Amino acid sequence: MIKIFQFTDRGSRENNEDSIKTFENPDFTAACVADGVGGQKCGKLASETVVEFFAERVESFETDLQNIINKAHERVKSLQNENLECKSMATTFTGCMINGLILKGIHIGDSRLCILRGNGIKQLTESHTEVIRLVKNKKLRIEDVETYPRKHILESAIGVNGELLVQRFEFNLEVADRILLTSDGVHDIITKVEFRDLSKKTSEIKKFGDSIIKLLSQKKIQDNISFIILELQ
Repeated sequence: MIKIFQFTDRGSRENNEDSIKTFENPDFTAACVADGVGGQKCGKLASETVVEFFAERVESFETDLQNIINKAHERVKSLQNENLECKSMATTFTGCMINGLILKGIHIGDSRLCILRGNGIKQLTESHTEVIRLVKNKKLRIEDVETYPRKHILESAIGVNGELLVQRFEFNLEVADRILLTSDGVHDIITKVEFRDLSKKTSEIKKFGDSIIKLLSQKKIQDNISFIILELQ
């Protein structure tokens, strides 16, 4: 059994370009977060198109996540050609499927998926951003990331031109694990240590979700804010 908590809000922005979705059937539970770029209706169109496409294909029992993302990318590109105002629209995407104790995921951009277990937290996704590339190549120190002026520049997203940078991952879960998916508007202002500490203090998923929302309200929100929590029972 898996319990679910989800939340999305426009935060400090005029429009909410984030899209989230969870769905279940007897064989698996799936969840995804997408953060659209391209401005107003176009960003929302991109993120919503991809989460709905992911749900549609997974609910039809397609398990090749790479193929799903490739097809979602083609759909967004097609919509760009149909609406020139949305020519630059794109979206990040982080999604997962849980079957028993096996989690399979796929990720593009700077949304995030973490596992909370006991006293620890483990990030499974790696942001496809300029700043992370520079850190990996040892051209930027990790302590300089927060002040780097281009830290939010994406190097891959669904809908962009060029080759997609896609991360696929698999993880062996345990009962009581919590899976946390977030858009960057959330994890840019709440640290992994803060997520871990809130999780340790809350035995119920709703209390954990509510505590994240409360902490967000105490922070300087600068973006849309969206997250999903999945808890294995």
